[in-house]
Amino acid sequence: MAAFGTNFGCAARLYNINNMRFSLLSFLLVGLFFFHLANAQNQDYLKEIQEYRKEQNEEFLNQDKSPLTAKERKEFKGHDFFAIDEAYRVKARFEPTPDSKPFPLNTSKGTSRLYKRIGILHFEIKGEPYTLEAYLQIQRFTIPGQKIYVFLPLVDATTGESTYGAGRYLHYEGIPEGTDWIIDFNKLYNPYCAYSDKYECPMVPEPNHLPIAVEAGVKGY
Repeated sequence: MAAFGTNFGCAARLYNINNMRFSLLSFLLVGLFFFHLANAQNQDYLKEIQEYRKEQNEEFLNQDKSPLTAKERKEFKGHDFFAIDEAYRVKARFEPTPDSKPFPLNTSKGTSRLYKRIGILHFEIKGEPYTLEAYLQIQRFTIPGQKIYVFLPLVDATTGESTYGAGRYLHYEGIPEGTDWIIDFNKLYNPYCAYSDKYECPMVPEPNHLPIAVEAGVKGY
């Protein structure tokens, strides 16, 4: 009887050890699966931004789209970008502002264009909360057949240092549905005024001056 008890105890301990090993192995396999899944997603995002930047550079070599002169296009070797950082692709909560009134937004030529704030985007960068206002150009919005672009300009602590002195732009083609938006600062680009004085570009309104360095997207030209 004692021998039976001893054997049973050994078997139970062996079972528990094997069960723990199985649980640990399962945990490691699940962790490995999610690691590979996240890595695959990161690679997909990396390719997306690389393709986006390639298209930006190709556009600047296209005489029909480029703000550069023929001489400048020959010398153009591509934009200088910050390193791709997925921390600058953030989720934002869109707060509509339907009662906002149209307002004149100054341009680089000293004139103004009529814009309307359609909402405020609430988001975090590296754990800190910020906001940006989203705008529509009234004239474009009211002309039938014109594409609607949501305008998201910004100034940050890199402005005038490593990036263009009047700020950088983002935009959405059409108004995103719902209140859950994505802001991808890796897609920040320069206004054409950064490349030529012949263009007229909207200035960045004060509410869109961020107190941090957004080290993402295109650098100065």
